[in-house]
Amino acid sequence: MTAAAPQPLASAPASTRGVPPVSVVILTLNEEMNIAECIRSCAWWCDDIHLLDSGSTDRTRDIAAAMGVTVHVHPFTSFGQQRNWAIDNIPCRHRWHFHLDADERFTPELVAEMVKQIGPDGTKSPHGAYLVPNKIIFLGKWLKYSGGYPAYQVRLFRPEVCRFIDFGHGQREHCEGTVARLDQPYIHLSFSKGLVEWFSKHNQYSTRESDEGILVRAGPRPTPSQFFGSDPVVRRRAFKNLSFFLRGRSLWRFLYNYVYRLGFLDGAVGFHYCAMMAMYEYWIEIKIREHEAEWVGKTDALSERLGAEVVR
Repeated sequence: MTAAAPQPLASAPASTRGVPPVSVVILTLNEEMNIAECIRSCAWWCDDIHLLDSGSTDRTRDIAAAMGVTVHVHPFTSFGQQRNWAIDNIPCRHRWHFHLDADERFTPELVAEMVKQIGPDGTKSPHGAYLVPNKIIFLGKWLKYSGGYPAYQVRLFRPEVCRFIDFGHGQREHCEGTVARLDQPYIHLSFSKGLVEWFSKHNQYSTRESDEGILVRAGPRPTPSQFFGSDPVVRRRAFKNLSFFLRGRSLWRFLYNYVYRLGFLDGAVGFHYCAMMAMYEYWIEIKIREHEAEWVGKTDALSERLGAEVVR
């Protein structure tokens, strides 16, 4: 499949460009299939779009530059560090920043809610950041139940009060101001490059999650107050940390998504997605056990012994 031909940014009415006053930073790596449509979802309202590329070998940067987007390049080490580099080094025009991935899209409803919350000049909101939900699309269908909607991430924020800390394969926010929520989601086309790419990406993610799980298991278990506090983000993180202490993580993940979160209502697409997420949890657990049991060293020793027996 070839990427759409790049075109200059759409000429939006002057009254809508720069409203809301938000600078968009798009994080990319080899996203020539997605980047044009991603930019178009910003271009009709945003007058300050930046692309932060981590070393693409395809036409991602060329397409973005041809569409009038400012391109920056920085090697990727982690999501948290990449977002912080963007905060520190990209000269954005506006007080508010929104971080977007190339397989994600703005909707008019989300843009309208940003205007409502932060105001046309960006000074209305007292908050430092906003959690934003996303709609996961798989095989052309919104995973309303099995995708865990609404799941939130901080995407809209004021850079002078917000930083990001690596956690698992993603990041957590550290905000000096209060964190509020937006109701309107962005669209997440997480399977836009096919299942093989999704499996490859989640194999890498599972390695990072297993590293985090090793650290969590080495520390204390979450306290009851974390599960029953008023902060939903703290509750969610407590349940995630507790999951690293559970046996049968993959089974529990499937039952949670497919039964408790009513994933079966998404039909066959929901079943496939729940099964893949359960498999992802299995990868995490088996990698943790590999570390705990020192399988790599034992495998090397076994290979040497078997080799010696063959020689004899």
